[in-house]
Amino acid sequence: MARRSPSQVRSDPPRRAPRPVGPGYVTPPALARLSPRGRASLARLERTRLWPVTANEVLLSWQRFLRDPIHRLWDTSTSCGVPMCCPDPDELRRMLSLIAARLPTKDARMFRQHLARLDELW
Repeated sequence: MARRSPSQVRSDPPRRAPRPVGPGYVTPPALARLSPRGRASLARLERTRLWPVTANEVLLSWQRFLRDPIHRLWDTSTSCGVPMCCPDPDELRRMLSLIAARLPTKDARMFRQHLARLDELW
């Protein structure tokens, strides 16, 4: 016997994790253009191997890091290690590669093209 009747299960609203709001959680265009299948695989990756909104945080950190004029002077001994303040570029690239590897083929191609455009700033 089920714990709840089927009508009770159907009447409950869907459970979704609340999305963080604020200036640091703007969805980057590269992630906003993902297909529904790509967004689902990204959500699955964040739920199973990473933490919620990892892709947003990592991509925004990478963009901020590249746009900072002194990004070439980055040093591990002087950084605080906070991704939004002093990101580790090697760690950010590993995370972006993991995200690109887990996306469907079409979305991964678009995501890698966006990363290539960002890498031109390096």
